[in-house]
Amino acid sequence: MVRVTPVCLGDQEYLLNLIDSPGHVDFSSEVSTAVRLCDGAIVVVDAVEGVCPQTQVVLRQAWLENIKPVLVINKIDRLIVELKLTSLEAYTHLQKILEQINAVTGTLFASKVLEERAEKVKEEVNRDKDLGGGQVYDWSTGLEEADDSHLYFSPEQGNVVFASAIDGWGF
Repeated sequence: MVRVTPVCLGDQEYLLNLIDSPGHVDFSSEVSTAVRLCDGAIVVVDAVEGVCPQTQVVLRQAWLENIKPVLVINKIDRLIVELKLTSLEAYTHLQKILEQINAVTGTLFASKVLEERAEKVKEEVNRDKDLGGGQVYDWSTGLEEADDSHLYFSPEQGNVVFASAIDGWGF
């Protein structure tokens, strides 16, 4: 579903095209198409269900299209009303969801670094074959030098929203 929504921020008005793509696995092709049309993504995760396989697929698609997503952990109210979690239990549960999401992001980042490193080594090997020299290669992954701090979801970075859509609030 595509919706055009005018939004006023201060003195400027922006036109947003909101593309709502279903999260169900049967609609992954629609998500792939929608992601290619977007400049940003809002990934909604159910606070009770946590990270599902489709969440991983959506994060990967956003990653491949170089879209910076914002994470919305929705249905926070269910942690208290249905599951009867204490505040500490709810905090721990939400922390685990963030860790799971960040693990997916970390895996995507590591794959990218390893692919780039493999390409670099392949080029070096081919170049050295042309020169006829025997070289010793540094086969380290390059993950130690790569800065991935900006990739992860964290409330401190302002890329995580906690919400209860049914109650109409979020922060």
